[in-house]
Amino acid sequence: MSFAFSPSFLVRRTLVVLLLTGLALVLLLSTGPSPRVTPAAGQPAAVQRAGSYTPQTGAIFNRPVGSRAQQRAIFTHVNRAIDAATSGSTIRIAVYSFAEEATADRLLAAYRRGVSVKLIFNPHTIYPAERRLAKVLGSRVNARSFVKFCDHSCRGTSGVMHQKVFLFTRAGAAENVVMVGSNNMTRHNAVDQWSDIYTVVGDAALFFTYAGVFDQMKTDTPQTTPYIQAEVNSYEPEFYPRRRTTMVDDPIYLALSAITCQGAAEGYGTAVTAADGTVSRVTRVRISQHAWNGDRGRYLVAKVAELARSGCDVKVVYGVGAGTVVKQTLARTSVPASSGRVRGVHTHQKMFSVSGVFEGDPASALVWTGSHNWSDGALRRDDVVLRVDSPEAYAQYDANFEDMWRNG
Repeated sequence: MSFAFSPSFLVRRTLVVLLLTGLALVLLLSTGPSPRVTPAAGQPAAVQRAGSYTPQTGAIFNRPVGSRAQQRAIFTHVNRAIDAATSGSTIRIAVYSFAEEATADRLLAAYRRGVSVKLIFNPHTIYPAERRLAKVLGSRVNARSFVKFCDHSCRGTSGVMHQKVFLFTRAGAAENVVMVGSNNMTRHNAVDQWSDIYTVVGDAALFFTYAGVFDQMKTDTPQTTPYIQAEVNSYEPEFYPRRRTTMVDDPIYLALSAITCQGAAEGYGTAVTAADGTVSRVTRVRISQHAWNGDRGRYLVAKVAELARSGCDVKVVYGVGAGTVVKQTLARTSVPASSGRVRGVHTHQKMFSVSGVFEGDPASALVWTGSHNWSDGALRRDDVVLRVDSPEAYAQYDANFEDMWRNG
């Protein structure tokens, strides 16, 4: 079964891109360089100086089965970027769980040296680090700095704020920094869960797309059309909620339906040798999903099973949120699947990757990542998916998947 985008869909997408362009312009005009703020008297010199770390475009992964430094690799990346935020710049963070006291220290230090610090959390558990930040930064969302706890989904009418997004107008020598991934800022995420964060540096259009949605979220007001999908250079960001979703218009199902299993180009996909010695290349699909369940989970796993039966090279790592039907379907179709090799350690990623034929292109190398699970509940949440069209990004995620598969 295959699907084509209807003309009405294309019109909606065009309108979305125009909306985002206008939103970015308004944001740019209204949030230009902030005035320099003098640090409070008596602050240590280390608090007053920004660090020299410069984030780079690419993926970073934690490794819960590794050393403490490997477990905290994503935290280190975020913390060093916070340290490198310069006076007059702005940090925007929207994250579901935030318990890292060391990160809170850095955010307060940035605030005291003149950085605008804007934070959105979900109130499922209000951690001491969040309380401390809220006490200092306040809750007025029109102020230069604030902490906001959304009531359910920030841009919807139910669900929760579930994003994991970190935005910096400037960090070191980098400008317009976007970080998107599956990581919460908690010890549990570092030591018990495989997570990822993908960083994009210097793409102003992508940055203002994320910053514009952040500014919608901070008002905690349901949006008439909260689902946004756009094409920005080599990226395709999606923003949920998307409540009235069915199989035929589900963005994840449509992406899986755009995969063709046979005919991958040389250097893409997986080489397969037939009984007669003939070598062909089939599309390679890797899936790492924390929560995969419900009615939505059933039709998505049915599509994955169909891809496997059609000859795609499919492997799956699933987390504690994988439903019984999903696991049974993978087993019945003989799709290689794992919940992890180390007791108590599971994937928290919301990722899938494709190398081979996608939308008719036999030389595709794509990654979808972010905070969005393959579940019914995810459709009601403030979530993000970022599609990255990049052989370099694909290679990073493919290597990480192999690490999880062999050692996780």
